[in-house]
Amino acid sequence: MDKKLSLKELMTAYQRWVINNPSLVTDVETVATWSSYFIAGKINKSPIVSELVYALSKLLSLFNDKIINAAYGNNASQFSLQEQIKLWLTIVHYCEVFVELAVKYKCGTRGKWTAAIIIQMFKCSSALVLLYRFKDIPIQHPPIPALQRKKFTETVESEDNRDASFTLKRSGRVIRRVEGAPPISLRDWQPIKVEDNSIPSAIEIRDLKHAELIHIFKPIVHLGAMKLFGTKSWKQWLIALGLDVASFQLYKKHMNEITYEQRLEISRRKLSLVLYLLRSPMYNSYSKRVIENFLESTSNKIPAMSFICQPIIQYLNHWQDIYFYMWAM
Repeated sequence: MDKKLSLKELMTAYQRWVINNPSLVTDVETVATWSSYFIAGKINKSPIVSELVYALSKLLSLFNDKIINAAYGNNASQFSLQEQIKLWLTIVHYCEVFVELAVKYKCGTRGKWTAAIIIQMFKCSSALVLLYRFKDIPIQHPPIPALQRKKFTETVESEDNRDASFTLKRSGRVIRRVEGAPPISLRDWQPIKVEDNSIPSAIEIRDLKHAELIHIFKPIVHLGAMKLFGTKSWKQWLIALGLDVASFQLYKKHMNEITYEQRLEISRRKLSLVLYLLRSPMYNSYSKRVIENFLESTSNKIPAMSFICQPIIQYLNHWQDIYFYMWAM
């Protein structure tokens, strides 16, 4: 009983420390995450250990975000089915590379591919539930993003001000109530923020669903193409790229109608297209030579940069083989 009580007290003290020191907690998490990169190549089985450290640091950050959310009274929806699915998808997102490496070390390449298929089947089926039951379009990556802790308090305060304003019937202009105004010293004299609750049309919803459906099935299709054509074939590379482009084209039709958060996620996906340069066979045929020549010339011109460039050149092939899988993006 005493042991349980002491653990409970320790947990309470940790939660209080996280709530009172969010900036320090963020710094600790950042150091833990970056340490995973420095471990690579320094010790035996370094890829597995590095990914384990990375996964644990991200899971710790997720846990701390939950503590801060609960402290501000935003934990009511954390027990819903939608949030539980997002939570498990986020956990899998942080741990999938570690699981693949660990299974490959124990069971070989066949075991790694089996683990990759199981993980992607789970992610695909869970994403379909979010898409069709909860109309979650597009699904964020990861589904529960890291909490922007500095802006979190401001967001909570803006949500508390929803009842502090009213809308004029004829003009639609939003007016702040006198009792809802903050003290003069805290006013920023900016217009009150109002959420856009416009309802998309049926055609728009259909196109957005099709776009997200293509994105969800892309990893499964790509794994099948790799099995059929081989991991170094241009066909599997072009199939995956073609699916991404098709998804973006459907989203492009409705970029003006979707929310800022939705546009942000689509922009992140577009930026990830750059990673196709680091995936086989593009990497082996063209990108590798260009990147290595650039790093070597930079290291020669700026000697101080050799501290960064040389490790990248040394481990580039190793990182490309581990991290730049299309289904992990």
